[in-house]
Amino acid sequence: MTQTHQSPGLPGSAVWMLKSLEGEVRPIARKITGHLREGLPAETEGFEELIFTAVHGAMSHFIDLGLGRSAPYIAIDDHFRKVGFKVAALGQDRAIVDQGIHMATTELWDELRRRAVENELSAAALNALNEMMTTYVEHLTSQVGKGFEAGTEARDQDNDVARARLIDRMLSGASADEIEVQAALGDWTLPEKVTVMAVELRDGERILSDALSATALTRRREPTQVVMCPPHDTETVTKQVRAAAPKARVSICWPVPPEDVPAAWRWANRALALVNARVIPAKPVIDCLAYRTEIWLHAEPVMRRQLAQELLEPLLAESANSREILTETLLVWLETRESAPAIAAVLGVHPQTIRYRWKRINELFGESLRDPEFVTQLLLLLKASVPLWVAGDQSDFDRYQQQTG
Repeated sequence: MTQTHQSPGLPGSAVWMLKSLEGEVRPIARKITGHLREGLPAETEGFEELIFTAVHGAMSHFIDLGLGRSAPYIAIDDHFRKVGFKVAALGQDRAIVDQGIHMATTELWDELRRRAVENELSAAALNALNEMMTTYVEHLTSQVGKGFEAGTEARDQDNDVARARLIDRMLSGASADEIEVQAALGDWTLPEKVTVMAVELRDGERILSDALSATALTRRREPTQVVMCPPHDTETVTKQVRAAAPKARVSICWPVPPEDVPAAWRWANRALALVNARVIPAKPVIDCLAYRTEIWLHAEPVMRRQLAQELLEPLLAESANSREILTETLLVWLETRESAPAIAAVLGVHPQTIRYRWKRINELFGESLRDPEFVTQLLLLLKASVPLWVAGDQSDFDRYQQQTG
């Protein structure tokens, strides 16, 4: 576009206000840019200079138009097309740009209205500015759309972006046909099974795709970074991840079919959460297969808490010391169904001590211990709850005290 907009015929008071704004374009643009970075999604990190240039250029160009100066659209159109192109090429949503334009327009309009009130600008003058700004923003938005379309076409041909999109599709549980299409676009051979890793990064660490084998896929996601690879490359890729991010903790799920990748991603992240809860030992590399029971038992933390309040109420009412010794005795019995001497040997106490404890356990739970369904639930619940208690989690006891007063 090469047209030049001459004076739009703004009232004199509106022209005067635009002139007063002219010397403050840079600081206002910086302020708006800062607010945009706070309000826009994390995916726009690194866009700050691009956003500032867009806001500053648009404000300056808008003022030139309002003051009737010769103001070609070539440069500003080109910049906004570049914004749309970059957003699309990075695989982001067009809505990010539309949201940014809306936020910037709203903030600039608030500034103009504030100045209008301070300088007693007439309603007619303010309306004329509003009409001009609306038309101008619509034009810029159309330029973003053109750039976004071009960026989308380029993105579809870009291998790295195609792989990033493949990761998103696999983690979201897309259809097998769609995953196969995205794998082909990303030049990635889809294996029969996939190893999924969740990498907990520290101190600003990042793992770039070129640090890993060509057979590996990776993308930063919150709060962890995902890595996928064929099972036969798991050992090699794990070493590469550790080399790229020495302080990171890597949770590796057992190989799963592509359609089960969302579940594997969930399990790998749950293993990391259980490490942080001190249920699973803290190691640099977590083999989820070794902790499959713990991952399963902690699949529904809210349900575990509710069951604890219902089934373990007699234990929760005991003193801390009594609760600890009764729980360890009950858990060993549930796991082994052995006699008092055998349980005593496991716990390193006298058999008579076990008999005293068992008497108290029977007083607390009574006939329920003869109910197979109750016993099964109790075993699973204690296996899920005791590691949390040992690690210092007091939430079950605190919740019981709150409910009982």
